[in-house]
Amino acid sequence: MKTNVKLIATAIAGILSANPAFAVDAGTNGASSQVAAQSDIEVITVTGYQQHYKTDQAHAAMRSDVSLLDTPQSVTVIPTEVMDDQLILTLGDALKNDASVSIGRVTTDRERFSLRGFSLDESTNLLKNGHQHFSKYRLPMALVDSIEVLKGPSSLLYGQSTPGGLVNLVTKKPTYDSFLELGLKGDDNGSVRGTIDTGGSLNEAQTVRYRAILEKQDNKNWREYQDGSAQESDFFVGSLMTDFDIGDDLTLSLHYDRSDEVAGQDSGSLIDDQGDVIGGDEMIWDMPWTKIDAQSENYGADISYQLTDDWNIDAGYNKQHNERERWESKPQTGSYDPEDGSYKNKPYNKLEDWQQHAFYFDIVGSVELGGMQHDLLFGGNYLKHEYSSLKVKGKMDSGNIGTGVIVPQPDLDYADGKSETEDYKYYGVFAQDLVTLNDRWQLLLGMRYDKQEKTDADNNSVLPKLGIIYHPVANASIYANYSESFEPQGSVLDDEDANFGKELDPIMGEMYELGTKWELLSGKLRLNAALFDIKRSNIIVNQGTSDNPITTQGGVQRHRGLELGAIGQFNDDLSLITSLMYLDAEYEVHDEFEGNRPEDVPEWTASIWAKYSLTDRAALNLGAFYEGARFGDADNSFEKSGYTSVDTGISYVLPVAGNDLQLRLKVENLFDTDYLGGGENGEVNVGKPRTLKFGLSYKI
Repeated sequence: MKTNVKLIATAIAGILSANPAFAVDAGTNGASSQVAAQSDIEVITVTGYQQHYKTDQAHAAMRSDVSLLDTPQSVTVIPTEVMDDQLILTLGDALKNDASVSIGRVTTDRERFSLRGFSLDESTNLLKNGHQHFSKYRLPMALVDSIEVLKGPSSLLYGQSTPGGLVNLVTKKPTYDSFLELGLKGDDNGSVRGTIDTGGSLNEAQTVRYRAILEKQDNKNWREYQDGSAQESDFFVGSLMTDFDIGDDLTLSLHYDRSDEVAGQDSGSLIDDQGDVIGGDEMIWDMPWTKIDAQSENYGADISYQLTDDWNIDAGYNKQHNERERWESKPQTGSYDPEDGSYKNKPYNKLEDWQQHAFYFDIVGSVELGGMQHDLLFGGNYLKHEYSSLKVKGKMDSGNIGTGVIVPQPDLDYADGKSETEDYKYYGVFAQDLVTLNDRWQLLLGMRYDKQEKTDADNNSVLPKLGIIYHPVANASIYANYSESFEPQGSVLDDEDANFGKELDPIMGEMYELGTKWELLSGKLRLNAALFDIKRSNIIVNQGTSDNPITTQGGVQRHRGLELGAIGQFNDDLSLITSLMYLDAEYEVHDEFEGNRPEDVPEWTASIWAKYSLTDRAALNLGAFYEGARFGDADNSFEKSGYTSVDTGISYVLPVAGNDLQLRLKVENLFDTDYLGGGENGEVNVGKPRTLKFGLSYKI
């Protein structure tokens, strides 16, 4: 398979280095050109092959179509053009374009992230089209059109979450015009994925529209099990979205998607006291028989009703159902004996089932009162979460990393298993008013009431938000905001704890942010900067000992930092997206970690990705991603070195049979830099070596 991939890559490179005369002919045939025979006829040339990166709105930030200049919050939008140019395959690949996001531990079936140094909760900090979305599975990027990163507490509009911010996935939508796009991607490890993306109108009036997407992936990892076999996964996703215009003012949208994945396990690596990877970068500690078999299903409906020219009602419902079977060998890396290479394995099989119902409504409108414009938002959201599991454990057994001893797969019976269940629901209502006082000043006021109902964990909160915006000129804004977040907690359930049965208060977050945004070069380029101070307080701590615990609250974690960013065009040929963050993060009060820096939170991060258009059809890409030194655990017992990874690529649009064939070639980690990625509990992800990727797409 690697040979086939290299042959394809060589063919693409050959096309890209073809005679310039060929490129001129291709441009003439492909672009909509009309050359006049008489000198007095105007020549019209329309070109649109090179797409650029700037986006002016992020709907999730204000839950309405408000310009980013009028949004008193730091927001990054990663558009589809960036993801296409980078041949993005996972959410983590895309989020590298925002320095405020760090990628934590990555396992076979999911990725973990932190934003401004705070871990993102997999149940509450990720949104899909504004719905809170359960994310303990591989998120299908084939369905995603853009990604919105909302920084800082956003509980006013979305309810409980950690204070770093939220990530909103905006999916592709039905189209008016009919099209069919066929895509193929692959890499030099032998991974191949094929995509069909089609859309259009089903009637002449274009009142019924659709979008259908299918993608099949056969992924092969560069890492191997101890028997020499490669870690592989098979992934399939299918999606259907429809829009129905029911009259001039009412639109009903229906959506359905399902994904299915079967994959071998890779829990990460272990490093020794010298910071070296034990067993080598390519070796997987898990046994080759480990497996995840996961299915995810989402379906729902949204309506949008235009009441008047100034008022609109939006509402939506989504049901998410996730099922997963996990065969784990569970390597106990803490038991590794460097003298003989042995380590314990604790195998198990586990069935899990999640169901999540999410509903929202928004009433959006504007009024003029007292000579001031009020952009109003009233809304609410509801979430019901249910979880059940059945787990059966096998006997502890020993493997050996030096001799490659494989622990046999145990014969387990679910009749011997242990079951668990969990369910909760929460809901909230909110009001927000963006007041335009005059051409220079705007004021944002908001308030939310939120309530959670959960066994031994009922909570309710009232959250304010305040923002002030000053426009020194029409193309710029300077803002300040104050916002809060909350994370409901339960009761102390350990009957050996001195505070057994005590109800715990929510963990609270509060942020002060000062920032500015500037639109330059006739609006083609946006610059932004922000200073922030976030405090996460009321953290759970133990005032006793491990043998005699006394669980209480009072821990404080504080993150202060600076962000800089730019996105857009410098000129017709050069586009970029770039960001930088400095972060001072510390546990100010804690029974174990006081004075320590949180795990996997670097002091400096930076990213830049640029595209230079050689012609209307050909473009070069170059990017660099820097992550500074950071501690590998909360005890700060070992440090991972900082690193810079450089990516480069080239793209070309080739006319074939009257349509465009898009060719892309990308080299990730061009200089084959060795580095350690995210981790957890002392285990780490080894950074990928130099990888060659290719992509082809043909649109009809």
